[in-house]
Formats: sequence, C-alpha cells, structure tokens
Amino acid sequence: MSDHPDHEEPRQSRPPKDALGDARASITIYGRRAVLEALEEPGVGVLGVRVAREAPGEFRERLARTCREKNVPLEVQTFREIGAFTGDARNDQGVAARVRLKKAVEIEEFLPSVKGQGSREPAHVLALDGVTNPQNVGMIVRSAVASGTRAILWPTAGSPWVDALIVKASAGTVFRCPIVRCRQIVDGLYELKRAGFRLFGLEMVEGTPLWACEPAHRSVMIVGGETTGLSPEVVELFDERLSIPMAGGVESLNAAVAASLVCFEFARRRAAPKA
Repeated sequence: MSDHPDHEEPRQSRPPKDALGDARASITIYGRRAVLEALEEPGVGVLGVRVAREAPGEFRERLARTCREKNVPLEVQTFREIGAFTGDARNDQGVAARVRLKKAVEIEEFLPSVKGQGSREPAHVLALDGVTNPQNVGMIVRSAVASGTRAILWPTAGSPWVDALIVKASAGTVFRCPIVRCRQIVDGLYELKRAGFRLFGLEMVEGTPLWACEPAHRSVMIVGGETTGLSPEVVELFDERLSIPMAGGVESLNAAVAASLVCFEFARRRAAPKA
C-alpha cells in the first residue's frame, strides 16, 4: 500500500555485518524504558548495559539492581560516551544496551516449526516488501504481535533492520515478535511458497476484497512499501490479490494501517467457528 508520511524522511538502518550470518546478532537499543523492558523480556538476551553517571540516581539504582538480578554486565560512563555509542545523544537518555533478539531466526530454522505437530495450527505470516519507514515498521510489528500473527518475514535488504527507532515505534513489542529473516523478500517468499504457503498480496485495486478472502491454513500476507507499493518480482509470485475497499475518494492507506487491517482480519478468520 502507499502513503506519503508528513514527517521527516525515513532513516534506513542496516543490520550489522554479523547479522547476515547470525539470526541472534546483536543490536543497540537505548532509552530508559526500552532498556528496562529488554532486561525483563524473555525474548531478549541482554549482552551488556551502559549508563551515564549523570543519569538520575533513582533510575541508576533500579538499573543496577535489575542488572545484578539478571547477571548482566553494567558499565558506568559519561553522557558524552553514551551518546558516542548510540549515535543519538539527544534521545538516548543516558542509557543503552546491546541485545540479542532470541525470536529472530533464519527461514530454514522457521520452516520445521510449521511441520509435524506444528502444522496443526494455522500459520499466517506477514511479509514486508520495501517498507522503509521505521515508524511504519514498528507499528506493523505491534499489530502483528497483537493479532497473534505467526511471524513477520523480514528481509535484511529493502527494509530497515531492528533499531532503537523501531523498538520505540513498536512500544517494545518487537522483543516478543517472531521474526523470520531472509536476504531478499523474493527469496523468502519463494521458500515459503515451496513449503506450501499461499501468497496474498495487498494492493489498492483489482483484488479480492479483504473481507471476502478465504485464508489458507498456511498464508503469507504481503504489504508493500510506502511510496512504490509491491515490487514487480513479488507480484509475480502472488496466488491471490487482496484489496481493501475504500470510500470517500480515498485512494490508499498508510502501510501500517493496511497491515493492521490484514493482520486482524486473518485473526478473525482463525477465531471463527469451523463449519
């Protein structure tokens, strides 16, 4: 779907070099709430925390206590040093952490989970095709987690990798989000299709109305980027086109809004009594 955000240009973030070969590669997060949430989240492995000695004493005491309980190294630095580490001194609040996302796996690790006993439950996956705005990505993650979507297919090329902006926009839900990584979105979709997933592409027009579609037991819902929509090579892989009927002369929706509608419609179908 297309949208034209009226805020600043999206900032592209790339996964660290080790992320291309390690599904549990580390990322940097910052901000008091984000770091405390990461320390309490089972889906995150906190490698180490840094806090500025100028940070409020009550917060530093709480952070130190939590790090001791979780056996996480804590290093006291200056605001300047923390800012140099995060690259965002205006917003880091004098605290940062390096963490691993335990729920981020490569596609070859994900596929066995939908076979055998894992095949009994519906497997609905959301795929991001060129969604580049971190705020949109974060909001999409939040909707995917809230709706019980099985996972997000997340390419390391064409979409920003998880960073502090996405953590904030997702309200921390990215820590609990099952992420299936692939290098290129086309490669990931091809592998899922080979594994028996039916591919639904969300377009503005000329598709089956979302409310009338019949999700397959294994489905992938593909949402396109903010300005260009779905890429031609992805369109070629579709099994079915979906559209969201709109009134009032509205031509398109924000990518995050469109993704949310798809996630919750598929959730409604999963919850519907079987005939």
